Amino acid sequence: MIQGLGVDTVEIERIGRAMARWPGFLERVLTDRERIEVAHAVHRVAARWAAKEAFFKALDLPARGLVLSWREVEVTNTLTGRPFFNLSGKVGNLVKRRGWRLHLSLSHDRERATAVVLVEKIPRSRKGIAWGYKSKRRSGSWN
Repeated sequence: MIQGLGVDTVEIERIGRAMARWPGFLERVLTDRERIEVAHAVHRVAARWAAKEAFFKALDLPARGLVLSWREVEVTNTLTGRPFFNLSGKVGNLVKRRGWRLHLSLSHDRERATAVVLVEKIPRSRKGIAWGYKSKRRSGSWN
């Protein structure tokens, strides 16, 4: 059953301006691993920004009384390039406790980056895999 849906789009140029204007922008928004993976590629930073915004919308976190750090939500990829979330902190506990599975799709062109996040409730019989399949890329990662 669908529990939430979030969509966000951002101008890549806007993210580029923010990166140039504020030296700490990447450290505030991205995890250490994300900063290594994007290697300052503005379109990749913009896609992760859009993914996190879409994630916040899908979970409707303020209504749940959660204040969230951008760095509690990490966007990474499987070996085949499929994007997924690594979650930590309060939001990670919430998603696991509720038995939600997250679906993420990213896209970008020269001007815009777009993300769609779908939150699905896993049936009780499958709660042990609430975050999806076990990623072969990192032993501790769940999709």
